[in-house]
Amino acid sequence: MKYVLERFSQPYLRYSIKLGMACLMAFSVSQVMGSQYAMWSVVSAIVATQFNIADSLSAGVMRIVGTCIGALMSVVFLLFLPPSPFLLGLSVFLITSLFGYLARFSSVYFSAAIASMVVLLAGAQYLADNYEIAISFGLMRVLEIVIGVGCALFVSLVVWPVRLADTLRVDLRSQFAESAALLDTLLSAFLDEQRHLPESTLRNMEDGTRDNHKRLLKAHRHEEFMYPGEGNVMDVQVAVMDYTLESLHGMLEALNKCDEECHDHLIGRELHALGDAIIAVLQYLGGEVFSNKPIPYLCKTLLEAKDEVEYQFTQLRRVGATRTYHLHKVLQIFSFYHALRVLADHLLIALNSLQDQKTYGLGQ
Repeated sequence: MKYVLERFSQPYLRYSIKLGMACLMAFSVSQVMGSQYAMWSVVSAIVATQFNIADSLSAGVMRIVGTCIGALMSVVFLLFLPPSPFLLGLSVFLITSLFGYLARFSSVYFSAAIASMVVLLAGAQYLADNYEIAISFGLMRVLEIVIGVGCALFVSLVVWPVRLADTLRVDLRSQFAESAALLDTLLSAFLDEQRHLPESTLRNMEDGTRDNHKRLLKAHRHEEFMYPGEGNVMDVQVAVMDYTLESLHGMLEALNKCDEECHDHLIGRELHALGDAIIAVLQYLGGEVFSNKPIPYLCKTLLEAKDEVEYQFTQLRRVGATRTYHLHKVLQIFSFYHALRVLADHLLIALNSLQDQKTYGLGQ
């Protein structure tokens, strides 16, 4: 029994049930209305029922807007189209070609092309008898499409609603954990006799973060009413992840640039302390950022670690300790440290931003 309940709670199993419910609801409403073409309602329900609310709203809105545009275009053609197979074929070509070209600007015109053909070809059957019957018959098909979309949106919002913001938050938590582990790996490799790492080290993280901005924008557009102010936190998280990936690239490039051994006894302790402070912030940002964790303490620790590394480098330059290094080795060390310091600076800005949001009650 426990195994069955665990399987039932899986997201894609729930999605399959929601899809079936949306299609059944669309079919039932069409039957109650006396429609003989319930397939258009069911097909529209399938198209508009997506895995999360944002995608469902996006697909549903595009489907309805495109349907209205296509229906209007076809009604105009039906009003002036004589009952001729040749002219009907020409109309099909002109309308689909127009919407095919406009699809370069928005995918809504794909829905417009579908709706226009539904209205045009369905209404054309009755052109020889009566124009009003032809147009009303075609527009009835549009209503069926709207019914299907409406049923899909209702099910998405009411039955096991899944927010895109929630799935993005889970992915961000994983990305922050991975970035913290990668930073520790890079720092250890840099201070461990310049142990090189493959260029593909960051590939998984690159793949994971590629769609962050796109998903965040869609969540803002379509789910903002469900989490007012909460999106501000993910704005910070997504921005920090961009900076983190950029800094990790800089560290990896600096690490693999030189084969000369690094004298870690000169800078190792301070760099490790700075790395640990950064890792602590990354782990914090990947979790529940508005828990009772002390943001001021994280800022203080990060600032102290950064100042300590800066002081140590100043002392090394003052006593001439770096003169034993070749120029390219000096450049490598400072390149690695520069990437680490830039990341620390961005994290301090992010922490201050989150502290301000917490002060004003955002994201509570």
